[in-house]
Amino acid sequence: MKKVNIIIGRFQPFTKGHYKCVEEAWRVKNLPTIICMIDTPESKLDEKHPFTSEMLINLYGDMFEKDKLIEKIVLIKSADIVKIAEIIGDKYQIAALTCGTDRVEAYSKFAKYKEQAHLADDFEVIEVKRSDEDVSATKARQALIDDDRMEFLKLVPKISLSARLKNDLFAILREQILKIVK
Repeated sequence: MKKVNIIIGRFQPFTKGHYKCVEEAWRVKNLPTIICMIDTPESKLDEKHPFTSEMLINLYGDMFEKDKLIEKIVLIKSADIVKIAEIIGDKYQIAALTCGTDRVEAYSKFAKYKEQAHLADDFEVIEVKRSDEDVSATKARQALIDDDRMEFLKLVPKISLSARLKNDLFAILREQILKIVK
């Protein structure tokens, strides 16, 4: 079984703050991260969640394809550690969950599901301090609405993104968010 880290969220959109969690997990555990994306179906779109999970997985899959810090992206229904372990299957064992300060207390309770979720003996929750500079998906969404490409690009990770893909990402997400907020 391959040990991995996980990060859980809707990633609406994926920001530098999310990627900071991936980097910190790598630094602490020297293991890749599985991004566990909570499902946002078309029927549940709103201003805070303007992108379907399917759309984001397609975009992020391209973004992270060559990134050694990211193992893969999986779709989940909720932040249920036992269900997540079932989804990632027998191939992986969760060694760490990385999150922002606001989620540490809740996610630390996952350790009690060690047996059911087949967590690693050294399972831990890794806290990453939040900062308004790089974490705000709200700011990223606002930059899309405002047609502020420069601000948006400051908020998304630079990882392996060609200029073309960054422009495509901005255009694709902007077109979608405008359908929801206008």
